[in-house]
Amino acid sequence: MQTNKPERLSYGIREAVEATSVGRSLLYEEIKSGKLRVFKIGSRTLIASEDLQSWLDGYKRHAA
Repeated sequence: MQTNKPERLSYGIREAVEATSVGRSLLYEEIKSGKLRVFKIGSRTLIASEDLQSWLDGYKRHAA
């Protein structure tokens, strides 16, 4: 029996680092500069999946 895992809606910083293979320091720099949007729920800093994808797409466009 297969179970479909729900699509991830957001990432914590640690999960975003794992998902993108980008260093934690770079993520924080991008957040600080306003290039990567984040939001807070309680004390957790989260990145919406679509914001993380858009941020990565921006780098892919520059690399082409």
